[in-house]
Amino acid sequence: MIQRRTNMPKYRNSLVLFLFLIGPISCKFSFLNGTAMPVTATEPLALAPVTETPLVAGPASAPAPTSLNPTGPYVMYAGSYGIWISNPDGSFVTRLTDLAVERDDLHRLISPQGDRMMLIAVNDQGIDLVEIKIPSGETKTISRLYGMTPAEVAADPKGARAITYYALADYQNVTWQPGEGRLLAFMGAMDGPTSDLYLYDTQSGEIVKLTDGPFQAVFPNWSPDGQYVLHYGVSYVEPFGGPIAGHTRLDGVWAVRVADRQVITQPTLQGTHLNFVDWQDATHYITYDGDGNCNSTNLRSVDVVTGQATTLMNLSFDPEIARSPENGALLFSSGADCANSPGDGVFLLLPGQTTPTRVFDRRASMIYWMPESRIFQAYPEGLFASDGTYYGPPAQPGSLDEAAVSQRGYQAWGVIENQQGRLDLRVPGRNWQTILAQQPNLLTWDPASGETLLIVLTDGSFYAAASPDFTPRRLGNLENPSQVIWVP
Repeated sequence: MIQRRTNMPKYRNSLVLFLFLIGPISCKFSFLNGTAMPVTATEPLALAPVTETPLVAGPASAPAPTSLNPTGPYVMYAGSYGIWISNPDGSFVTRLTDLAVERDDLHRLISPQGDRMMLIAVNDQGIDLVEIKIPSGETKTISRLYGMTPAEVAADPKGARAITYYALADYQNVTWQPGEGRLLAFMGAMDGPTSDLYLYDTQSGEIVKLTDGPFQAVFPNWSPDGQYVLHYGVSYVEPFGGPIAGHTRLDGVWAVRVADRQVITQPTLQGTHLNFVDWQDATHYITYDGDGNCNSTNLRSVDVVTGQATTLMNLSFDPEIARSPENGALLFSSGADCANSPGDGVFLLLPGQTTPTRVFDRRASMIYWMPESRIFQAYPEGLFASDGTYYGPPAQPGSLDEAAVSQRGYQAWGVIENQQGRLDLRVPGRNWQTILAQQPNLLTWDPASGETLLIVLTDGSFYAAASPDFTPRRLGNLENPSQVIWVP
């Protein structure tokens, strides 16, 4: 029997494949003001005691909330065992659903207003498009996207129907129209043998099919003005070479103009990966050619209306490249062993430049934009501002595990040193301090004041540490989520 692996977006702890195929995803946030904070070596500090508190407890500087905020903002946590939300300070953790989020970036699932989320849910009957209201958790099935069961897939894992199942289940196939978010673009196979692009009108309830092709349509992306939906056509063809871990052929790239449903053919990519970086502006997106290390080349901007491409850089680079929505800067890594590369290190390419600037002298394993922290992470080497300023790690080079920066400039770092994990924190003007001698799995600062750090450990234990003393308070257990984001 064929063993199947799923393609999922990149998160630091899972080292998943999907963003290797499509590139990092960026979201619109602004970067904190201020300059880089120097890293100073300090003597290890005594650990602050961990106190047990009820879920209603909030920061000492503010009255404890008496309920979950009716209109947000929230912090959302999700993984294989469900989805939860809490108040910004971590209080009143509430399970929204038992449905798993394993493949999709949560930012893509949440409506612009933050009042609902849509996800493609796999169950014993098939694959459904499901709506979940926030914060009530009220759940409604919008449509059955495909009627094949997991048992049927296991019985014929290389059959044509199973291939369509993979295309629907294993890619990031849901995205909200920017702005008011009335329309949802998603992939389904309700009217044919392959995955196609559909629109769902959340006000009228109408579902409209936009494409009908022989290939599997995957990974829809709205243009920032909400006028075009970019998407890709892929095929699964032999040989698979082992587990079915995604498509083996890229058949094309298209955009649909929503106003008149015109399908516009985009330039062909070289290789099999989707290699979408981000939208550059309302009508231009950034992409490149190549399948992997040393083969990523021809970084370019494409006009979605005309298909005309403009070269941004002709050097080779590693396949993970991220864009800052702050200033349009691109951050990437490269190796001296790659032909036509700028050498070893991490590089910044600013808008209008064709030659990048080296901002770090070691090659990074992964590079991505961190929306809630408004900063780049070049894992495991450190954080970089949109202008290339380096926020160095608090311990030995290469020890960074998880990190978060607050709107007040506070930094929190999960560090692995001598095979031991810990959580270090730094407030501007003060030295680093260790607040937990355990390895964090997820970190985020609260979206309201930026003074409370929310921490999920690798065993799912959930903590909050608030200014000024940052004494960790245990709030419960979240069953080991793999993502945490802010919900407006």
